[in-house]
Amino acid sequence: MKMIRKLGMLVLFFALEAPLLLAQLSPVKHGTSVQQKFPFWKKGYMDIHHINTGEGNCTFIMMPDGTRILLDAGTVDKKGFEKNNAPLKAIGLRYASTGTIQDALIEYIEWATGSQRGPVVLDYAVISHFHSDHYGAVMDLLPRLDVKTIIDRSYPNYDFPLDLRVKLKDDKLFQRYLQLVDSRLYTIQSLQVGRQDQIVLTKDPKAFPMVHILNIKNNAQVWNPQSNERTELFSARDMLDFYKGGYNENPLSMALKFRYGKFDYYAGADNTGLHDGSVPSWFDVETSIAKAVGRVDAMVLDHHGNRDANNANLIATLDPKIAIQQVYSSDQPGQEVYYRLRNLGKRKDRLLFSTNMHDETLVTYGPWFQKGYQSFRGHVILRVFEGGQSYKVYVLDEFNRTVKWESGLLTADD
Repeated sequence: MKMIRKLGMLVLFFALEAPLLLAQLSPVKHGTSVQQKFPFWKKGYMDIHHINTGEGNCTFIMMPDGTRILLDAGTVDKKGFEKNNAPLKAIGLRYASTGTIQDALIEYIEWATGSQRGPVVLDYAVISHFHSDHYGAVMDLLPRLDVKTIIDRSYPNYDFPLDLRVKLKDDKLFQRYLQLVDSRLYTIQSLQVGRQDQIVLTKDPKAFPMVHILNIKNNAQVWNPQSNERTELFSARDMLDFYKGGYNENPLSMALKFRYGKFDYYAGADNTGLHDGSVPSWFDVETSIAKAVGRVDAMVLDHHGNRDANNANLIATLDPKIAIQQVYSSDQPGQEVYYRLRNLGKRKDRLLFSTNMHDETLVTYGPWFQKGYQSFRGHVILRVFEGGQSYKVYVLDEFNRTVKWESGLLTADD
């Protein structure tokens, strides 16, 4: 009876106190807390929208001349994920006014671009790798858009590290993507490592010669712009042997560097960096990426902030002022990743943002996170001002898109 009474008291405590604890773990406000309309893009601005869909990565970029880039558009099967990964939680769709993630993204891009008539135009749709939380929405989304070019990691053969058409013959998502590819309705390319002329400004490139998009990595190859050397980090056989005939999409992810004047931004999808002896040395692709990318002003955390990525070499070398975590699972980020972000690199004033941190994560990690994160939930927008000398960070409410947090004016580094 005593044990039952104690358990009853414990349940009552959590019922009464947990909401108060979660309230205390609300986003830290080191910038300006406001409720106002977001000032729309104009020529000369580079806006990088990290959209809080709750279902994986999705980044929409308006380049200074109006070129439009969609970098990934993921979905997560919430029921399936939670069944297969219990007790982890997935967030699910964050929009109240729309029925599907495709509706939500089209509505968001229309809002961000001021599009009112006709289909929304995308100059580039970039698919970093073939995991649903990065490309799951593509097959339903792209037919509703006017897409000029699709860039993925393995067109046209889809044969690295093995024949994906065969290996993924029962993967309904990938087979739907192949139908889109084989329809020949789209211009499709594979990302070519070492190029700065594949993803380019399409509207007024001569007005912005200081804008460059560098193809740093794809599949197993990485390019160092300083030495102009391309390096193969592992072979197909290396991966197939380790996974006993299988393979892992994450280390095959693209990595891109966006440069506008003095401002640098890194996006590396799900690239991996673990090197603790439990996996082969080639699994750490981040150390080579770090050498190629160098210091940046802002980055998206690799692999949603998971503990097999964002290693010490990457964080210390990129040394970002701004780090953004695109979240869908309750185990993101790993505690060691957060520790590195707080302690590695020369910057002592790093600002961290999450698109949608789980309540379970906040309860687990407690007030420690209060010291680093400026916001736990919302669309996170980087606005780089004309010339690429300065920028701001905005956090928008997911539902009404009002500005709920705004940084001061930040200076871009060389």
